[in-house]
Amino acid sequence: MNERFVVLGVAPARREWFRRVARWANEAALPVEFVKCISATEVISRLESGQAFSAVLADASTNGLDRDLLDLANAVGCAPIIIDHGLVDRDWQSLGARVVLDERFDAGDLLSALEDNSFRIGRGEVAHRSETDEPEAVPTGRVVAVTGAGGIGTSTVAMAAAQGLVRHEERQKILLADMALRSSQAMFHDARDTVPGLLELVEAHRLGVPNPADALTNIHTFPERGYDLLLGLRNERDWISIPARALSATWTTLTSLYSTTVCDLHGEFDGATETGSTDIEDRNRLGRMAAMQADLIVVVGAPGSWGVHHLVRTVMALTQLGVDNKRILPVINHSPRKASVRASITSAVGDLLTSRLPDGAHVANPIFLPTKRQLEATLRDGDPLPSGLTNGLGDAITAMLGQTESAPMTPVTDNQLEPVAVVPGSLGTWSEDDE
Repeated sequence: MNERFVVLGVAPARREWFRRVARWANEAALPVEFVKCISATEVISRLESGQAFSAVLADASTNGLDRDLLDLANAVGCAPIIIDHGLVDRDWQSLGARVVLDERFDAGDLLSALEDNSFRIGRGEVAHRSETDEPEAVPTGRVVAVTGAGGIGTSTVAMAAAQGLVRHEERQKILLADMALRSSQAMFHDARDTVPGLLELVEAHRLGVPNPADALTNIHTFPERGYDLLLGLRNERDWISIPARALSATWTTLTSLYSTTVCDLHGEFDGATETGSTDIEDRNRLGRMAAMQADLIVVVGAPGSWGVHHLVRTVMALTQLGVDNKRILPVINHSPRKASVRASITSAVGDLLTSRLPDGAHVANPIFLPTKRQLEATLRDGDPLPSGLTNGLGDAITAMLGQTESAPMTPVTDNQLEPVAVVPGSLGTWSEDDE
């Protein structure tokens, strides 16, 4: 008898349906406990609180009502129900809504929707997360991530990798995507307009999935080098505008449009598990997601103690994230010409990694990219990069991609720390008689 539907509601001010539901709940015309929310942010806070909710009734014109909110509701077993007034043209069910009701619904319509799509809640119940299987990922293009410490030439190596792959995939499309926190590709490509770019493409996936033609309007072409370019964040702080599920949908679009996507990443991958901070995980979302989706990760280092140290540290950060060591390719930028010096660098990298990786695990030997004196002028003029930089790197990447299976598409969601039940007695006992 204590079971009822606990329903969250959010809508702009003075919506008639909102008042009707509140009246039905107050008069006990429906077995509903109606919890009014003033914003989408409050809905998210309540969904993440651990309290159980049956459904969320959301007006179609609510600010902040997007893919992330609907996916979060589904994840905690709270059915998203959209109240449509015909003013917003959007495919809500493809975004995660269980049902869409016309704003003129009556009590019977609401009760039927709740009975068919949600569950009643007893006093004291807590939220339970959905255990439904993730949808199977459709076949996608390959992903090559390029990362390294700042100032070591990571962005240049990412450009060389994209151009080098064009030679192997002449009939395919190659994308260079700038996903670094401190993006540099707009400067290197002399992009006078930094709009549109990554922010606009992700925003287009918050409220739907754009068709290929619309998605490509956010991407620039560089026929001189044979690849397309997705410009990155205009300011480092813009990471706060990248929601997890919209970013995941963006990835699906990019990897369906391009045979290979080369990502320029910053070298930081810490998350909530490592630091206890969800803010840090959100800040590193671009790098963590690309690393987990990548079929191959190129880690850039440099000659000398500093360059080798940071290369090894980046490799270890990736393995701690869960990246298979067989998918990592070390690259030494600005490498010396002497074979003996290159051999000593290879030996140093191998020894340092062997002492840190589990027994039997190993990473491929580094490849060496020479220093090009006229590279600055080449970048300034927008000319193709020298073949000495691109060909060998493209050959190595293609060879390693041929030896590995495609990485599984990892669902990217906000970090959710689940509460853990404590077994009675497992923490010991205490009494005033104990010393």
